[in-house]
Amino acid sequence: MNPLDQFRLDGKVALVTGAGRGIGLALAEGFAAAGARVWVNARDEARAQKIAAAIGGRAVRADLSSSPDIQDLVRRITGEEQKLDILVNNAAVEVIMPFEKTDLKKSDEIWRLNVRGAEELTLSLLPLLMRSSRASIINVTSIHDAMPYPHNLDYNMSKAALNMLTRTLAVELGPKGIRVNNLAPGPVETDLNREVIDSIGRHKFGEWVPLGRVADVKEMVGPAIFLASDASSYVNGATLYADGGYMLNLVRYRP
Repeated sequence: MNPLDQFRLDGKVALVTGAGRGIGLALAEGFAAAGARVWVNARDEARAQKIAAAIGGRAVRADLSSSPDIQDLVRRITGEEQKLDILVNNAAVEVIMPFEKTDLKKSDEIWRLNVRGAEELTLSLLPLLMRSSRASIINVTSIHDAMPYPHNLDYNMSKAALNMLTRTLAVELGPKGIRVNNLAPGPVETDLNREVIDSIGRHKFGEWVPLGRVADVKEMVGPAIFLASDASSYVNGATLYADGGYMLNLVRYRP
């Protein structure tokens, strides 16, 4: 067998949440190119349909901060699929706010989507995942699951909690043949954070990141395909930091 065949996703069924833009969109496109049948989740149904049509996948609209929406999504996929091989919990929200100006309503919204939504979705899809011979769950965390970012406490906490969700489920679900790992991006340019990167200063990231630049969303596809594929068949409970070496640098930016 060609060793590179391990990275193929032919015959696998994948769900990527928050796939309407940014990293989620790149992963949905990358998985489809690697041979998977991809379910594209987004809050905007028209956008999800357009992306799914472009990659030969299926669209499923859902706001993953809403339990009824999560259950609708699960019923839809369960009604059309016999198994689920890959689940990517990518949907998330980030709200910048200094601690002394914390809005607890927004804090609850961050937790509800970033952590509780991923937990409920994973639990609800567990029967489908167990029907796969080699299921892989990928939780998209962040370097901020371990590295503090001032003025971003609730986001940091949510990613740290998602990291612990991964590690705990790796222990519980590993014996059932389900691997659970984290993909933790560093500074990645998306439509949502482009202005923030510009306001902080691209030249500063050039100094802080050992590779000297901010990443493109497509640079997250390779690490994700590795975690989703049989190439990582003995990788479980791990965090793959795709950060250009950023966490190795002691210099930190300030808001």
